[in-house]
Amino acid sequence: ALMLMAAASLLVTVNDALVKEALVRADTGEVLFFRAIFAMIPLLVYALAWGRPATLLPNNRTLALLLSALAVLSLFLFTISLRFMPLATAIVLAYLSPIMVTLVSPLLIGERITKPQCVAVLIGFGGVVLMTSPSLEAKDWIIFLPILVAAVIAGRDILIRVSIAREHTLALVAWTHLMTMGVAALTFDPSWLHFDMHQYMLYAAAGITVSLGTAGMIAALRYAAAASLSAVKYSCVLWAGLIGWLVFGESLSLAMIIGATLIVSSGIIIAWHEARKNRTKDIAADTR
Repeated sequence: ALMLMAAASLLVTVNDALVKEALVRADTGEVLFFRAIFAMIPLLVYALAWGRPATLLPNNRTLALLLSALAVLSLFLFTISLRFMPLATAIVLAYLSPIMVTLVSPLLIGERITKPQCVAVLIGFGGVVLMTSPSLEAKDWIIFLPILVAAVIAGRDILIRVSIAREHTLALVAWTHLMTMGVAALTFDPSWLHFDMHQYMLYAAAGITVSLGTAGMIAALRYAAAASLSAVKYSCVLWAGLIGWLVFGESLSLAMIIGATLIVSSGIIIAWHEARKNRTKDIAADTR
């Protein structure tokens, strides 16, 4: 589950880089609309090729709509916040979500949170702060937008953890992309119809990576505690730093290197904790 979450985080981060490139020549609505269309392709291919169209239909449509609405809400709120504050500030505030999940999981879904999980989450958050080096300056209430994004993401993760045993992973992903497509279509402009091969290649690559990445994140919640997997989500910032360095030629400062080390350490602590917990379960099962 931890490896799946880390790999899914990498795919989502690659998607972010592709979207950033696409936004150079298109507005937010156009990028999100066409990305959502291409994101549906791997889901449809799987459902049709394996004769499993039912996997795209949720068992609980109300729950699927709620989870999709939360995903779309967090996406648009984060995008709006970027207009009023530095990217680094928005990222750090949005990544309060693992801390929120850790705090409320015992209350809402009865998960027992251990000291290693708490330590890993705090170490990972410290790594995020160092890697992004935020300036916490923002206009008045705008600073609460990415904090609201964090709360929405945390709530969605907890809901998925509770309901994932009764729902198809692909159905939750598909409905999220369909709702994104519908909301983005409200901003339609005739200029969207101008064909640009470079842009459409970006849309296709972003759509496929975000579809696979989102599916991986949701699927991982089947097999491990929400608090543990939330800490692993910090790897998104690590992947972003590496992609910026390798692809965009961005420099790595000492603070970023230390931050990356902390994020990796956070993941190692979680992996050690989950392995120890599983060994304890195996020993208990053998004694019975």
